Amino acid sequence: MFRPLRAVLAAAVLPFPVVAQNTGAALTNGVDGYLEIPYSSQLVPQTGITLEAWITYDDSTIATGWRYPTIARQNITAQQEAYFLRVDAGQNQNRTLRFKVVTVGGGQVICDWPFAAGQLQQWTHVAATYDGQAANLYVDGVLAMTAAGTGQPIWDRGGVLRIGKGDDAGGPIEVWNGQLDEVRLWPFARSAAEIAQTKDYALSGVPGLVSTWNLDGHALDTSGGQHGSLTGTVNWPNGPTLTALPAASGTIVGAGTAGCGPLAITFGSLPQAGNLAFAPVCTGAPAGAPTFLALGFQTVATPLSIAGIDFWLNSSTSLLTLASTDAFSVSRFTVALPAWLTAGQQFAFQYGFVDPCGSQGVTASAALATLTQ
Repeated sequence: MFRPLRAVLAAAVLPFPVVAQNTGAALTNGVDGYLEIPYSSQLVPQTGITLEAWITYDDSTIATGWRYPTIARQNITAQQEAYFLRVDAGQNQNRTLRFKVVTVGGGQVICDWPFAAGQLQQWTHVAATYDGQAANLYVDGVLAMTAAGTGQPIWDRGGVLRIGKGDDAGGPIEVWNGQLDEVRLWPFARSAAEIAQTKDYALSGVPGLVSTWNLDGHALDTSGGQHGSLTGTVNWPNGPTLTALPAASGTIVGAGTAGCGPLAITFGSLPQAGNLAFAPVCTGAPAGAPTFLALGFQTVATPLSIAGIDFWLNSSTSLLTLASTDAFSVSRFTVALPAWLTAGQQFAFQYGFVDPCGSQGVTASAALATLTQ
C-alpha cells in the first residue's frame, strides 16, 4: 500500500536582494546602546542554529571590573539565557570569545576561543553554530574552536533577543565595545564552507525562517520580519566592505497539507556558479523519515499529482534518494554547481518525506533558485 508522503513547500525565487551596505552599529562598553527584538519562537530554533556577524572589538579600552561585551543574547533575564555570543572579559580584561547554548533540561554547551590583544580591532567575521552534536566557533570562515554538544535542542524559555548588549545587571557593563554589522540567525548549523561562501556578501530576503539584521542605520530584519527597536546611544559609521548582489524576488507557491506541521526550505549558501557547497536545506522535517529531493528547472502553478504526491516541479524533474533527516529535523543535500553555469539560470528543488500524515494525506514544497553570478 502506498504510504503518504510529507514534503515541504516553500517555493521561492532566490537568492537574496540586498540593501546597500554602508554602516555598522558602533557601541561603547559602559554606555547604554543596543537593539532589542521581541520574543518569537523563530529566534530560538529547535532545529539548530547559526549566529554570525561582522565585528570589531577594542580590547584596549575595556575597564577592569566585571565586563561581558555582548554581540547577541537571547533572553536577558539573569541565568535564563538560551544562547549568547560575547567576550568574557571578566574582571581582568580577558580576551575570550564565548558561545554558550543552554539546552532542554538545563544542560550547558560552552565554546571558547581565546584571541590576542588587538586581534579583533579590524573587521572580522565570526560565526557560532550548534547542531546538538557540537558547538563551533568560526573566525573569517575557518573553524577556530569546537565543544561537544548535549544532543538536546536549545531551551526556549521566552525572552527578548538583544544585539549589542547582554543583561542589565550592573548597568551597561555588557554593552559591546566596537562595531557590529550583518548580524544573521539561521535555523540550522551551517557548514564551514557555507559560512565562508556568504560572509563577504550583504544578505537580505533570505527565506526559510532566516533573520538578517543589516544594521544600515536601522533595526529591521530584512529577511524574517523579526524587527527590533533601538535603545540608547547607537552610532552608524561605515561598516565593512561587502559585495552587493543583483536584486531578486521570491514567490511562494503551493500550500502545505493541514496538520502536517510547520516546514520550511532555504539554502545554506548562495546559488553561484562553481559553488561546491550549495545545498537546499529543509527544517521541520520528520526525524528519521526516508527522504527524497526532486530537482528541476521550474515550479508549476498547479501541482501534478502522482500516486497521491503533489509535485510542484515541471516535467524536467529528476529524483535523488537522500539519507534520513537528522535528530533536529533538518534535511539537506549538497548540490555542487558547475562553474560553467551562467547568471540567471534557474533551479527548483522539492523535498519529500515518506511519513504518514494522518487523514490529511500529502503536503509538498519546492524552492526555485536563480543563479546570481
